[in-house]
Amino acid sequence: MSIKRKLAIFFTIVVSSILILNNALFYYNTRGVLINEQREQMEGIAREIGIAMEQSEQGSQYVEELLGERLRSAAIAAQASLDPDIDKVTNEQLVELSRQLGISHITLFKKTADDIVGLKSSDPKEINLSTKEWGVFREAMEQLLRGEDVHVSEGQALPHYWAGPIDVASADPTQVDKWGYYYDGTTNYIIDPYVNDTYIRQYEKLTGAQAIVDRTLTNNTEMLEITGFNPKSFGKAPIVTNINNAQYIQLQNRPIFFGNYTYQDPQDAAKIAEASSKGQIVTWKTTVNGKAVIKNYIPVQTSKNPYVLGLVTDYAAIQTVLNQQLLRNTVISLIMLAAVFVLGYVIARIVVRPVQQILRKVNDMARGNFEARIDLRTKDELGELADRVNSMSRNLQAYTEELRSLYEHNPSALISLNLAGEILSINPEAERIFGYSSVEVKGRPFAELVIPDERKKVNFHVAASVDGHYQSFEMNVLRKDGEQFELGVRHFPIMVGGETVGIYSIGKDITESRRTEELLRKSDKLSVVGQLAAGVAHEIRNPLTAIKGFVQLIRDTKGAKDEYFTIMLSELDRIELIINEFLVLAKPQAVHFQEKNIVTLLQSIIALVETQAILNNIQIELTAAQDIPLIQCEENQLKQVFINILKNSIEAMPNGGVIRLGVEYLASSERLRVRVVDEGQGIPEERIPKLGEPFYTTKEKGTGLGLMISYKIISEHHGKMVVRSTLNVGTTVDVYLPTQTP
Repeated sequence: MSIKRKLAIFFTIVVSSILILNNALFYYNTRGVLINEQREQMEGIAREIGIAMEQSEQGSQYVEELLGERLRSAAIAAQASLDPDIDKVTNEQLVELSRQLGISHITLFKKTADDIVGLKSSDPKEINLSTKEWGVFREAMEQLLRGEDVHVSEGQALPHYWAGPIDVASADPTQVDKWGYYYDGTTNYIIDPYVNDTYIRQYEKLTGAQAIVDRTLTNNTEMLEITGFNPKSFGKAPIVTNINNAQYIQLQNRPIFFGNYTYQDPQDAAKIAEASSKGQIVTWKTTVNGKAVIKNYIPVQTSKNPYVLGLVTDYAAIQTVLNQQLLRNTVISLIMLAAVFVLGYVIARIVVRPVQQILRKVNDMARGNFEARIDLRTKDELGELADRVNSMSRNLQAYTEELRSLYEHNPSALISLNLAGEILSINPEAERIFGYSSVEVKGRPFAELVIPDERKKVNFHVAASVDGHYQSFEMNVLRKDGEQFELGVRHFPIMVGGETVGIYSIGKDITESRRTEELLRKSDKLSVVGQLAAGVAHEIRNPLTAIKGFVQLIRDTKGAKDEYFTIMLSELDRIELIINEFLVLAKPQAVHFQEKNIVTLLQSIIALVETQAILNNIQIELTAAQDIPLIQCEENQLKQVFINILKNSIEAMPNGGVIRLGVEYLASSERLRVRVVDEGQGIPEERIPKLGEPFYTTKEKGTGLGLMISYKIISEHHGKMVVRSTLNVGTTVDVYLPTQTP
């Protein structure tokens, strides 16, 4: 895809993102505004309903008081028609009297020793009805019987009369009744005329709560439901009244005072309790029976029974407005996007033209044509970029020519390998050394150029380089004509972005240098052997003298004891050990790595130099940690190294002393450390860096070759030798050897 199109798309995406964000913010802000407007509208409707409800309650209260006065008139009329003695009144009389007076029933209550009981009634369910659990009703009846004016907190009090509030009948919980109680002292009973709530229900049907709800729902089509909730009992355990073995819920304890409750949600109880406790409207959106609705819970305070008004509205009304606005905004946004895309494409074409010119020249550079230059004379950032690219091209051209010269005229063989160890290219020096042309070896495994016995070692070093490790080793190579020679090789991983992508191998023919080193090693060995000769001769002469003495003793005594032979055999073993160690040191050193125990090797070396140490009043102590692992080494070469170190320590201690050898395994680096500490004269600090240089020595008759060869041997074992010294205190030599050597 071209940059022009990308820029046009980029502009379009940016503008699209802005438009989408703007539309989203507009959408949610509008939705919030509409919900808030609806909430305010619901608060207004709630206030109207509250006023209407209050007026309806006042009207109902007035009707209820008229009904109470009517019941008092009925009670007075009944008193005139009935005998003052309750025993002379029959239930049938009460039935007929109720019919004549136009009321539901009449019950006559008489006080007993501990109760007020309905002894006669036109309703069989009220006969023998106790009033012990009637609360304010019982209290009002007792005040009437005492001839007092009734002064309880509820109901309607008139002379010799009290009418209770409309409530559920304890005798028949399915009925809601209005009762009146009359007693003027002329009878031995209280007259209780009562009617069902038919009259009040008829009034409420026209002017009551349900009528107000129905009218409000009719006038507001988006409103789905209006419900009056009792915050004291809704969502809680029912408040059940138990009187005369009858269970019922009083009107003031009903969970719903008026309206329907079809849009039910599990969170309704919590929201109603929140609105009631905080005294604030609670609004929230939910889904009931697959329909999105908005519920508003508005607390309403009344003198009689405070309630929470629940208003449920259809969210579709809000969603319809939102959808219309969203559609209008989407159309406008699409028109703007089309204009932005066209305008962006035109602008991108103008901007990209010089970029394409730069790109063409950069492609030429990528193909190796670093002589290409960009001719762009603008004074802006693109002109500056063109200048930088031209500068980079000149630098790359110079750098490439330098690398080509370094590669072609390098005195070392340079070999480029891939991750599989296959040859990618070789320089002219490598062609000369191997006898192959670059074309002949390209694609061949590097290991094919060495003798078969060393291919495994070469593959090991290639794998280690692929893992990102620098490698230095030697190998025996076959030239094209079959001649074998020794090549010193160093592998460098080629790292790009932290990953190995190839290997650079630098090789040098070390055949001649090896021969020179071997001559130096033999020369140093002869020097060591010469210095050890005197000590060895003295060490052999001592057991020979002892053996000679015992032989003469056997001859003179013409007999021998067993312990004589034991001592002589021990001395002969001592001579044999010294001679064997001396012969091992004199053998030609064929380099062959084997697993060896470094502690055993040091013990054999100590046995060889111990005589010279004793002659110089020096003790050699060896300590080793437990579980010292084996090492891969060339035994004779390591013996030469430690003999050289011990010999130097002995020569540095003319006044005698102790040489301490310690062996320790360093688990963190998987290496052994052999530490040799003497109590000699020490070496000046400024001379320590020069140790190991050919013919540099701190001794009067030394050559410096011994320490140089020791450094070389330890290096070939992939180890390290560190010398530290303090004048007149002593010298410490640490030799580090890996436990695993390829």
